Amino acid sequence: MSESQVSAQPGSPERAYHWLPLGRLGVFLLCGMLFCILATFGFVWLAGAIFANRFVVLDDSVIIWAHRYWGPTLDQVMLFFTTMGSTVVLVVFVILVALALLRSGRWIDAIGLIVAGAGAGILNQLLKTIFQRVRPDLFPGPFYLTSYSFPSGHSMGSIACYGMLAFIGVRLLRQRRQRLVLILSAALLILCIGFSRIYFEVHFPTDVLGGFMAGAIWLVITISLVQIAEWFAQRRALRLSQASSAERVSSI
Repeated sequence: MSESQVSAQPGSPERAYHWLPLGRLGVFLLCGMLFCILATFGFVWLAGAIFANRFVVLDDSVIIWAHRYWGPTLDQVMLFFTTMGSTVVLVVFVILVALALLRSGRWIDAIGLIVAGAGAGILNQLLKTIFQRVRPDLFPGPFYLTSYSFPSGHSMGSIACYGMLAFIGVRLLRQRRQRLVLILSAALLILCIGFSRIYFEVHFPTDVLGGFMAGAIWLVITISLVQIAEWFAQRRALRLSQASSAERVSSI
């Protein structure tokens, strides 16, 4: 049978969202749910492996490797990145950007950003209390922290806050190149924040990985809530518009 005699099947992957409930929102929620399930299993496996001492050699080896590069110049660079992931800086960023979004009428994005930051902080403290992992102590470092280590709060907070900021920014920017630059910049900043915590020996590499995984899960959940809120807001605005049009017609 020749190719010309083979009839094409209906539909296409590019238009698959037309076949699913809620359209594009349904596709996003489905993909987000699958990601969260897989990432949760990954996080649970990582936590179990950590407390079964499967990563002791790897964790210590990476910290020892990073310690070889300690020096005044790199210390300042890493200090900048670790400061960018601190609670104070993240709170200031979230508040300022949320206020700017509220002034421009993007109240759903503003609330979503606050939920992303606050939720990540609360969830991180809860997870640290559950796992109670002691921080690394191979070399004397510039920071002395008594709080628990797993998962990394800097890593979790940065991916939740800067990830949400990137999501909002991508939707506001029109040029594809600007969107790509924003995404890559946010990703690089988040990775450098995570590495700075290993560099200063306040976290094991697996603490940072766990923080990234937990933060990514919360980020996807928050973005999903924003998308759902927008969908309901648009539906409500449409119903109000239709009711107003019907009233004008009936009054003529």
